[in-house]
Amino acid sequence: MKIANIVTNNKINVSEDFNVVKSMDEIIHGLPTLIISFTYVNKHYPDFDVMEMRIQDNLYWTCTPTEGRDKFREDVFHFVYMVYKNLFDKVSYVFVDPIQHNPRALVKILRKIYSLENKITYINDKMIYIYCDDFIFGIDLKLLDYIGMNSEKIKTKIISLSSVFLVHEDIFIEYKNTIEDFDNKYRFIPYLYSIKHGQNNITSVIHIS
Repeated sequence: MKIANIVTNNKINVSEDFNVVKSMDEIIHGLPTLIISFTYVNKHYPDFDVMEMRIQDNLYWTCTPTEGRDKFREDVFHFVYMVYKNLFDKVSYVFVDPIQHNPRALVKILRKIYSLENKITYINDKMIYIYCDDFIFGIDLKLLDYIGMNSEKIKTKIISLSSVFLVHEDIFIEYKNTIEDFDNKYRFIPYLYSIKHGQNNITSVIHIS
């Protein structure tokens, strides 16, 4: 699944989530699109505002490196950040707080998490993040132990019921640059994985270790 288009004849270092093409004829319609070429934009969109990155809804521009290296770098970063931020804003984060919830409510929440289909789970230190259906659930395993619950049993059950379990350091490295731009919010990693691989296409358990 691609999340945006970048139209350029130059080499560009962005995630595989982006559809990098050489022509507007190759873009995926409906996705945010960045055109990298002042010359092209000036020819095809003569009324554009040179001081604004936005040309029209979902369409943006910047210079090629030879037309303006600093503007190129700044605008590409801004475009990539904007695209991810808009995606992240569509996802709700729910922190399952064992301290705030009474035991009955906590068990009910956990059962709801267990019942979700096509869960993608990621563990970072003592936090476990579960993504499914535009929700990310975060569970602090240390707090579960603190209130006397068996965190290892709960973790094992969540993992066994997950379509994908992400744990290896390579997973963090793969999404490191994106996560760093968002204050190291590790909770987005299973969501980023779902974007790349397509949550609806995940049908079997994959243990990456």
